Amino acid sequence: MKSVNDISTLEFHHRQGGQFRWITISTLLLAIGTILHLVSPSVFGITPNWTIATYCVAICLTKPSYRQAFGIGLVAALVNVLTSKSGFPYGNLVSEPCGALTCAFLVKNLDFLKIKKYSLLPVLSGFLATCVSGGAFVTILKFVMNLPDGVYFTAMLPLVAAIGLLNGVVTPLMYFPAQRLFAARGFLDESEGECVSDHSEYDLKPATDALISLEHVSYIYNKRKIPILSDVSLTVNKGDFLVVTGESGSGKSTLCLAVTGAVPHYFGGVMKGMVYVKGQATTQSTIVELAKHVGMMLDDYDSQLVAMTVEEEIAFSLENMGMKTAEIETAIEAALEKVGLTEYRKRKLSDLSGGQRQRLVIAGVLATNPEILVFDEPTSALDPEGTHEFYELVHELNVKYGHTLIVNEQSLEAVVPYANRLVLLEEGRVLCDSDLETTLRYMYEHNVCKSAVPQIFACQLDFEKAGFKPPHTWLTADAAVEDLQNIG
Repeated sequence: MKSVNDISTLEFHHRQGGQFRWITISTLLLAIGTILHLVSPSVFGITPNWTIATYCVAICLTKPSYRQAFGIGLVAALVNVLTSKSGFPYGNLVSEPCGALTCAFLVKNLDFLKIKKYSLLPVLSGFLATCVSGGAFVTILKFVMNLPDGVYFTAMLPLVAAIGLLNGVVTPLMYFPAQRLFAARGFLDESEGECVSDHSEYDLKPATDALISLEHVSYIYNKRKIPILSDVSLTVNKGDFLVVTGESGSGKSTLCLAVTGAVPHYFGGVMKGMVYVKGQATTQSTIVELAKHVGMMLDDYDSQLVAMTVEEEIAFSLENMGMKTAEIETAIEAALEKVGLTEYRKRKLSDLSGGQRQRLVIAGVLATNPEILVFDEPTSALDPEGTHEFYELVHELNVKYGHTLIVNEQSLEAVVPYANRLVLLEEGRVLCDSDLETTLRYMYEHNVCKSAVPQIFACQLDFEKAGFKPPHTWLTADAAVEDLQNIG
């Protein structure tokens, strides 16, 4: 294992779309191939095999594993079974996976073949994959239909070779425009097609024993030039109620996504430094693995709802995790009890209020029993009463049930009575990371996100300027009233 002397210099590159990028690209290209297959005319009985050409393009672009390439070939085969006009279309179930695996082998072993900056793989894969796939198909056809050897050797195999040569021409003609298209969308690197770092060889350990540790983290989204996070270092300890604030675009949401692993695993981009969750580097974990420890509620919480009823919504993620029925039942009951929705278990989602749907999303997250809960601007769509109820709930989750909380919030009036730490971001940098009073004073005195400072605390600071220093910090109106009454 390699050691890293300076974690700030360690980079992790990933393209947008995460682990399922190969599915997106191959699906789109196979759809194009199917259309071309149906409408393409033949010339002297010869036409390109568009299906093979398009999955060769997909494999050359995404560089999937052999298992993934087999899946691509199998999907192509199923499409051909439905659209083929041959005497035995089921032969595609063997021939197309063979072609896809051939292409994957070439991509993994001959990636160095280039003329200047242009890869020769589209030409080679288009030709050889077609020859292997077509050869397998006509061989199956020969035995199934008992065709004469003369027909097989003098007609069928030469025809396969001719189509292979034709595919060797059309595949690169499709590859380079597709490469530019997906690169423009942030899915691929313009020059290399795929760019994913591998940190498996590194021995990555956090500098502290904190529950969460960000060490010199900088991050740039795909196709961007300016980093959204710049050398961010902070720790989150077990039991913390940490609030992250700052102006829009300061990097608050990106920081939250980094804790869950969605940055960079899904959104792609370039990350320097490292994020550790329970001592594990996020670049050495998958989003699924991290989800066992970290649960997140997005600002658009309705987008996280997928089922028809309350209990179905909570059961959905648990069933996908392979939980047994009895365990799911217990988890549903416990999650609903925590958020106060037990009596709504059979209720349709369409009958719930906005606040109740939000509680349901939280219950769905809690059902998987994560130790850490992350909330991205959770009260942006709530009225003052709903905001108060929300923070009463998450406060109980923090104090009574022991969940560590990270909240991204731009309006601090309602949350500061419950939090123990406040982090201020500006242009992706940490300006202040301290207790509530210290960070609020910094914001007010340095005029950074000053509008987010609770009015009652701003009044305290104005009183201090006038020579009156209250005995307690005014984070709530009740604290201010109590101090003023005692003075009176």
